[in-house]
Amino acid sequence: MTQTGSSLWSRGAAPRPGPRPAYTLDQLADACVRRADAGGLRAVSMRGVADELGTAAASLYRYVDGKDDLIALMVDRVAGEYRYADPTGDVRADVLALAEQSRALHRAHPWLVHATPSSMGPNSVRYLDRMAGALAPTGLDAGAIMMGVAMLSGWGANFAAQETAGLSAGGLGGALAASTGDPARDYPNLTTLFGAASAGASISVDNDAVFVAGIDTLLFGILPRA
Repeated sequence: MTQTGSSLWSRGAAPRPGPRPAYTLDQLADACVRRADAGGLRAVSMRGVADELGTAAASLYRYVDGKDDLIALMVDRVAGEYRYADPTGDVRADVLALAEQSRALHRAHPWLVHATPSSMGPNSVRYLDRMAGALAPTGLDAGAIMMGVAMLSGWGANFAAQETAGLSAGGLGGALAASTGDPARDYPNLTTLFGAASAGASISVDNDAVFVAGIDTLLFGILPRA
């Protein structure tokens, strides 16, 4: 599990010895996010970010130790895009409000699902705090709440990743119809499930409804039974 990166984020206020700092950690993070949004995580490197800022790669080492720190900065920068409303005490409503934002952020920044930060910044911790608060009315113990946070966060991230890749349950029918060979023989269970899909039809699936149903299913497993 990642740790809070206090040393990394405090470095912005007290960078390593040398000339007067030319950049803030926020500026570094913004440059990383711009590059990743345009070209994926592969586009994020010390040299690439330095080019984005118009400086030399060596100058960035006053702020970060390397790419792992850049990843941590950019993930936390995106986590700063969450907007938190006051909790209502309605677990489903409060969880769904956060989950929908997580889904939107992962769709806006497709690289995010592949980024594994080595440390956790203040914005990321704030998200965990708010999700834990949304689950607090359940009365579950700390371990169960944090497990719920992990499950709900993972659903939002992975669902958005599939959407970004153009995958949906509704598209399976078309995929069966376009497949070579005999779908009824090669994929008998899906052919039965989708029925006429093997003849070229498809089914209508509302991704928003599927997303909400997933949250409801997870909450059913998380919430204590009466």
